[in-house]
Amino acid sequence: MPQLRTADGAEAAPRGEQEDVRRTGGRRLPLVALLAAIALVAFLVRLGIMVRGGGLTGLGGYDDGVYYAAADALVHGRLPYRDFLFIQPPLIAVIAAPFAALGTLVSDPVGFAIARIVFMAIGAANAVLCGVILRRFGWSAVIVGGFGYAIFNPAVYSERSVLLEPLGTFGVLLAILLLQRSAIHPRLAILAGVAGGLATGAKIWYIVPVLLLLLMAHRVRLRYLIGIAIGGCAIYLPFLAFAPQRMVQQVILNQLGRGGSATTPPLHRIEGIVGAHSTVGVPAAVIAAVLAVVFAAAVVAALITPGARTFGALAIATLVVLLLSPSWFAHYSALTAPPLALCLGVGTARLAAVLPRRGLRIALVAVVVLGVVGANEANDRSHFGTRMPAGLTAAAAAVPGCITADDPGALIELNVLSRDLRDPTCAVWPDVTGWTYDPKDLARKPGGGLQPRALNTRWQRDVVAFLESGDATIRTRPATGLSAASKQVVDSGAVLFRRGRFVIHATHRP
Repeated sequence: MPQLRTADGAEAAPRGEQEDVRRTGGRRLPLVALLAAIALVAFLVRLGIMVRGGGLTGLGGYDDGVYYAAADALVHGRLPYRDFLFIQPPLIAVIAAPFAALGTLVSDPVGFAIARIVFMAIGAANAVLCGVILRRFGWSAVIVGGFGYAIFNPAVYSERSVLLEPLGTFGVLLAILLLQRSAIHPRLAILAGVAGGLATGAKIWYIVPVLLLLLMAHRVRLRYLIGIAIGGCAIYLPFLAFAPQRMVQQVILNQLGRGGSATTPPLHRIEGIVGAHSTVGVPAAVIAAVLAVVFAAAVVAALITPGARTFGALAIATLVVLLLSPSWFAHYSALTAPPLALCLGVGTARLAAVLPRRGLRIALVAVVVLGVVGANEANDRSHFGTRMPAGLTAAAAAVPGCITADDPGALIELNVLSRDLRDPTCAVWPDVTGWTYDPKDLARKPGGGLQPRALNTRWQRDVVAFLESGDATIRTRPATGLSAASKQVVDSGAVLFRRGRFVIHATHRP
């Protein structure tokens, strides 16, 4: 079947699908309505995970509390790297700062809840961007790629709260879209580069997909590189100027030194990347193998499709990054989610191109979308977070001085984070366990592996000193790695509030 070309030489939708688009572009399936549906589904899936769990103000997964606390510290005049340890690039603190500022005026939980909603909306925007990017490949690509990303759990999981990945993904997808349009409007390549440069300010490894997009730049590569420089300098230089050595140490060297989960086997990482989970008695490894074959076929389809080859290259490159990463956490798989969704959309469009009738193409799209739903629905119906018990906030409000916690999310929930930051005598560590990646607190076994936190005597001394530095303290996170002796010190303080596992202790500070 002959193919049409777009203005930039990319392959357009198959002729049969173009006819479908024209027929459905009016009353039955206008593009705007389709994209709105993708956005709504994406937002509701991300919202559902939180609402079913701890709620919009519940205690989350530590990282989102760290980033909000860093933003709140920035609002109160404390600079990351110079004034407090922060092992991530600065974009997340800058983007979350307006919500932290609102939290100081209203309450920390309200500011945090609004920030979470906005980041879910960014995730929904990422799903829409996938659909818009795939528009040139036909309606089947838009539906599969857009809805596929909307419900793909590796994306959903990382876009449920205030995390780095929604921002990095948005920057990369926006850069792709602008580069697509730059064939007609070359100046858009600079804006594409700015988007890519800012994406690297979310997480260092986004430099890999950002530079790989040079494959799409063609005759506008210089403009794209200029844009990357502008975006990168805009987000990095203001902070680098105040603490150059500390910023490099924390953002780059500390990250390279961490390796607490470096032993995570590649097969386990693959399971997370493809979103596999055990269901109806079928092991996750078997499901992962099937999904890996499907995605591999989609990547091959993208690699042989003009205009989509970069999607395949992105999928391969980001996969390599994740397999070689010195550490592994579930939200890391968000790096491969966008290119996999784009490749799946292109692969479906290529398969639809050989089907002679519109009804068969509709059936194919329905089968693929239902397959994506079936592969992800169990994880998408999960819940996340913990609700803090009633009375805990009132008990914290009754403490006249500073409160410390091993999870900044607890300070947010107790509505004391901004209160402590306003008091220069209060010690606030936005990222408590981030200190264990600093060379002075890194302890290694004779074989080179990281010493468990509970056995790291330097860490035990430092973290107990921090927790005891306020007037009251609360510990809620097992991963802090307090030893039995350290727990005994913290827990020996007078009990100011107790309900279940949530206990506020007075400290031993004179």
